[in-house]
Amino acid sequence: MVPPNKKTWKRARKPEQKAERIDAILEAAGVLLEEQGLDGTGLNAIARQAGLSKPNLYVYFESREAILLQLLLKESAAWAKSFKRRLDQIEKVGDVDAVACAFADSLARRRRFCTLSAALASVFEHNVGPETVAQFKREFLSIVQPCVAALSQALPELSDEESSRALAMLVMSATGMWAHCHPSASVEVVLKQPEFEHIKFDFKETVFDLAACFLRGLLTGA
Repeated sequence: MVPPNKKTWKRARKPEQKAERIDAILEAAGVLLEEQGLDGTGLNAIARQAGLSKPNLYVYFESREAILLQLLLKESAAWAKSFKRRLDQIEKVGDVDAVACAFADSLARRRRFCTLSAALASVFEHNVGPETVAQFKREFLSIVQPCVAALSQALPELSDEESSRALAMLVMSATGMWAHCHPSASVEVVLKQPEFEHIKFDFKETVFDLAACFLRGLLTGA
């Protein structure tokens, strides 16, 4: 039985049909990720959401983790484009606050990217083979390279290598903050109590502070 409001798929024979099905699988995983979190984004749920059978998923992906890694690449491309655009709009070279603001702004609404990035090392990379990991990292580095170049232009004291490492460390740190800044309903209730108000953090403000402090320290060392 086809789930309500789901497309009825015919056998994919042409490359464009296969690409369409892959996009549907990734979008289904993205919707579930936002609504149910990682725990609710399993193969059975993805198949139902996409209007496919579970065996059909294996035609395109080796595992749930492979699906989520591909979704992370898709979300990484969207984030990187946004971040580079903001960096390119900075008028004053060497303006650390402007760079930190661009970084925080680019991540502020990227729930999928932050959630997936935070789980990359602890979950996904433990459940796929070396070839899948290598391919993911190869594609990810290609995606973020324009951001690395733009960061070096915005902060000329940093070499491309330093900018690359800085961006990697900032992304790892910032995406790890996402869950803490977007807590469960129970935690939200607790954080409204006066004794805990000081540990309630706004994601965008916290990421800005992180990036500004980190970059200033890095530039002092440089």
